[in-house]
Amino acid sequence: MEIFYEEDDVSVFWDETNGWIHVDWRNIPSDTSVKKGCEEMLTLLSQKKCARVLNDNRNVIGPWNTAAQWVAEEWFPRMLSAGLKKFAWIQSPNVLSKFAARQSTARNQETDMIRLFDDEGSAVSWLKEQ
Repeated sequence: MEIFYEEDDVSVFWDETNGWIHVDWRNIPSDTSVKKGCEEMLTLLSQKKCARVLNDNRNVIGPWNTAAQWVAEEWFPRMLSAGLKKFAWIQSPNVLSKFAARQSTARNQETDMIRLFDDEGSAVSWLKEQ
């Protein structure tokens, strides 16, 4: 995988083999980290003209829910407009992080393009489906 963006709380990769964006979140991401990481994902999605994201939160150890509303109301609609077709979100084992993920996806569940998973295998299988 090719690194596109990296900082303390997030790494954004281009996965050439699978043709998707792979994102690894860590720690307790700040609002600034969430917004910057998300904007970098949007940039990469547009540059590569790809439609799939594997968003891995397994290493998130706490809440980030102050940015969840922004993700739901502002960022996801822009991702969908930019061509997003599938966003597989591997949830953190941390209950507060899971709550934030559910807040972020609740407004966009009707699209069936954003799904929450508890394990990588299920997320990858869904992304690979045509």
